[in-house]
Amino acid sequence: MKKYFKYIACTFLVILLIYNLTVIIKSVINPNKTPSFLGIKTYIIVSGSMEPNLNIGDVVIVRETDDIKVGDIISFRDNMEIITHRVSDIQVLDGETKYQTKGDNNNNVDTEFVNLESIEGKVINKIPKIGNILLFLQRKEIIILAIVTYYIYMFRRSKGVRKDEEV
Repeated sequence: MKKYFKYIACTFLVILLIYNLTVIIKSVINPNKTPSFLGIKTYIIVSGSMEPNLNIGDVVIVRETDDIKVGDIISFRDNMEIITHRVSDIQVLDGETKYQTKGDNNNNVDTEFVNLESIEGKVINKIPKIGNILLFLQRKEIIILAIVTYYIYMFRRSKGVRKDEEV
């Protein structure tokens, strides 16, 4: 049973390593776009503008695409912020296609039109509430606690090995 668990854990870690390397390389090559893995990106919803369809703490899975229609939910870049809203209208302005967006829970449409270059992709699915855990794990206090716990564990483990070697 231990071998089976180790095999699964090792496979998972290799996949995670490949994913992280891909994302790091893509973010270095194009720092103004969110890196994707096989055309897929993920974002955590941090506001209530899309409730009840998307709630705070949901993780949205976004696929890169140029095929965007009215009614689609898209994630787009507004300076350094990623916003996820529904497309309410599509217009051609100055020879360029622009997208009007609106949060489902907002009373008014967004003031600025979104151009295709700013669009990160279309929402294809969501994972409810998992983002709350990820946001919690990103807190500095939790990271410091995890590092300290790891070093205490390793220190005690190495002390135990030394005692065994002396006997």
